[in-house]
Order: sequence, then structure tokens, then C-alpha cells
Amino acid sequence: MHSQIIRYEEIDSTNNEAWRLIDRIEASPKTVIVAKRQTKGRGQRGNTWQSDLGGLFMSVILQPNLTLANAYQITLWSAWGIAKALNETGANVKLKWLNDLLIDRRKLGGILTETRIEGGKISHVVVGIGINWTNEVPNGAIALGDLPTTLSSMDELIEVVLKGIKLGQTRSDREGMLGILAEYLELLNDKNVRQTIDGRDLQGEIIDIRPTGELVVRWDSLSQEAIYQPQNFSIGYQ
Repeated sequence: MHSQIIRYEEIDSTNNEAWRLIDRIEASPKTVIVAKRQTKGRGQRGNTWQSDLGGLFMSVILQPNLTLANAYQITLWSAWGIAKALNETGANVKLKWLNDLLIDRRKLGGILTETRIEGGKISHVVVGIGINWTNEVPNGAIALGDLPTTLSSMDELIEVVLKGIKLGQTRSDREGMLGILAEYLELLNDKNVRQTIDGRDLQGEIIDIRPTGELVVRWDSLSQEAIYQPQNFSIGYQ
């Protein structure tokens, strides 16, 4: 990506630092911030992201030509591209809508995309990526460094992640999202969904993801397909 990589031993959050650099006009598109440790790492919906030594914690600054309505495309093509690039190393990465990377049904990493809007369009994007490499991981997670891949260092992992982001952005720019979304669906770890909605236990299947990020579910007991916004619905871990 011809990126400028800025490295820190420790920082509150690589996403926070990215926004500080943008505000000080000290960052260009494709500037990358990498930290060995975060003291205030965060994930989706305000969750804390455990950021122990040995994990990959990085943020990439982008300036895509997108409207606010298409903001979720950035997370979708980033996740798809990173999964594709990691799988070329011998990993078997799957996806969980919208932003999680899985191996063997366990969480490998996640993506936190933050945007700034000016005049109805996205002026800046910070794509935060956290991936378990050689760090200790909690129950239900997995570390890439423990698996047989062609990766031998954190620097190689960083290169692969940047390759994946470039792959996703380039294909989206050239071809649109339909092809990416078809492959994204094939990379889903599980298309079956179980939810309790309005006191009813429902089972269904993910049948589509719209270019604006919405999940389309066909519930077994309902006649119509249901459409869910990313900010209002989580499929959880089955």
C-alpha cells in the first residue's frame, strides 16, 4: 500500500492516535499506526479489546470516496480482504458478520471502523484491526502464531493485513460490492442464526448481505425475510 508505518511501544488506542494525527494534519491516506500494547483498546459497541503483548494492534487511515449510507462497506471489504490474504498463508479464516475473523469457530480478530463525515460524505476513515498473534488469548479465542502458516513474524502479518485491505478497497472501487459480498457469504463461519426476538425463540438462515451492510435473514417460522441494521443486531456465537 506504500504506507507510512508509525510504531509505538504502548498507546491508549491506535484508532485514537490515528484521529489525533488527522486533527493535527500529520497523517496522509494509508498512514498506519501499530502498537505493541494498547491501554484502552476497544471493539464494537463500546466493548473493551484485550490488548496484551504479542497481539497485532493497528489502524489504517483511508479516504475512500463513499457516502455515509455506504460506510459499512469499508468494514465488509476490509474483513473480506484480510481473510483472503490470511488464507493465502495457510490459515483457514472464516467471517462472522459484520467484523469478526474466526478460525475453528474461535475468534482470531476483529475490525473497528470509525468515520468522519463532512458535507454528507466520508472525509476520513480509520480502520482498526486487532489480531491474536503470539499473545495469550481468552477462552473462545485463537492465536495465529500457534497455527501452521507461512507467517514467521509480526512484520509479515502486518504486510498481509495491509495487502488484504488494499485488495478489498481496490476490488470495491473497480467492481463494486456484489462480487465481494457473494464471496463474503461463502466465508461466513455459520449461516444459521438463533435469536430471541419479542419473547420468541427463532431459528433461521442468513441468505444475503446488502451493499449497505444490512443482514437478510429467513426465519423458519416467519413468512417474510427480515432485514437488520448492523448497529441494531448481533448474531452472536452459535
